Amino acid sequence: MEEHYTYESTLVQFLYRETPASEAAATADWIDEDPELQALYLELMLAKKQLPKVQFNPSPAVLDNILQYSTKTALEAHL
Repeated sequence: MEEHYTYESTLVQFLYRETPASEAAATADWIDEDPELQALYLELMLAKKQLPKVQFNPSPAVLDNILQYSTKTALEAHL
């Protein structure tokens, strides 16, 4: 599969701290050196701040299923 990257995708990854350290440093320099890119990054930061803060909590039944599966596969690995 061919992947396509854009300035925006690179900035979003940087914004969410999903880039490796070496890329993050290069991206930070890139943002500092390009006023248009800096404006876009600031716009993305503002948009991120406006997103609602959501937390997802799995139901007790889901957690129980995960723990049961984990126990089962751990036992099978020892056999």
